[in-house]
Amino acid sequence: MILFRYFAREVFFTMLSVTLIILVISVGWRFSGYLDQAAAGVMKKEVLFVLMVFRLPGFLELILPISFFLAIMLAYGRLHVDQEMTVLQSCGMSPARLAAMTLLMASAVMIVTGLVSLWLKPLGEQKVEDMLVAQRNLTEFDTLAPGRFQTLNSGKRVTYTRDISSGGDMSDVFINEYVSPGTSAPEAVTVIAESGETQVDELGRRFLVLRDGTRYQGRPGALDFQMIEYEEYGQLVEKDDPSSGKARISAAPTRTLMGATDARSVAELQWRISIVLMIPVIALLAIPLAQVKPRQGRFTRLVPAMVLCFLYVLVLSGAKSGLEKENLPLDTGLWWVHGIFVVITLLAYQTDRVMLLFNRSGSRHQSLL
Repeated sequence: MILFRYFAREVFFTMLSVTLIILVISVGWRFSGYLDQAAAGVMKKEVLFVLMVFRLPGFLELILPISFFLAIMLAYGRLHVDQEMTVLQSCGMSPARLAAMTLLMASAVMIVTGLVSLWLKPLGEQKVEDMLVAQRNLTEFDTLAPGRFQTLNSGKRVTYTRDISSGGDMSDVFINEYVSPGTSAPEAVTVIAESGETQVDELGRRFLVLRDGTRYQGRPGALDFQMIEYEEYGQLVEKDDPSSGKARISAAPTRTLMGATDARSVAELQWRISIVLMIPVIALLAIPLAQVKPRQGRFTRLVPAMVLCFLYVLVLSGAKSGLEKENLPLDTGLWWVHGIFVVITLLAYQTDRVMLLFNRSGSRHQSLL
């Protein structure tokens, strides 16, 4: 038990450090994408941090297994370099006992990863989906930032307002829109107003109401501009249909996927289960890969080990895509991928045993000479 606690402390402390590093990089990359959308007026800046909180389980789904694999490589590699593993083996610790302790640690990671993959991630993805639908339901003037020219409506409209009050009243409004952007000489409509606001009628339609301004319409460079001065000008604000977006299968609850028979649902369910099943396989694979000589350093086999681990994930992802497109039979599913890497794990143990026997025979031959 003392030995297991020592191994677990080394592995889980390293796993926590690796997880935090990868998580910060992943969250920063995704957060920058949301910042670009907020700057473009696609979503409100107030929802950015809430979105990232709900996206965390999706990041952890793959980060936890990969971090556990790297933690075993780094922790066991250090034990081999410092010759602690050699001392433990000389004291009677067998490879089977080491594998059993590793699988015991892997079972704890499997429980946490299963909780994340089967429950927390779908729940978080559903919250993200609801928030994105709510953002699509907003009009472009709901995300307008005061004091800045903002390109809206797929690049066809530029809007500016000097200030927006807490009640939604805008002052010094400028709107420029191209009526026919696909032509060689598009017609531009420019509206200037001292104030404006959005109003909703009894049918739920939203209108932009501008007051005390001028409307210009014509083609740039031409002389036939139309100029209209107005006291009040109303325009219907179009918005996208929130139901037009395709629902993500990753947001579906696991219980719902269990009763589904379509290819997308089957592929998603098997993916979630496969993320959990790959943990004991890569944990056992890391044991022979972490065996290095003291002079080699514990990072000697880290790169090829990472290649194998990422190859495992890539093959699973490719097989999932094949299932979704019905290029692979649903009966086979993703299970054959685990079978291949179980064979690779067994070969890694056999190769390590052959190399050990070869080194021992070479040492005996040198002693005889």
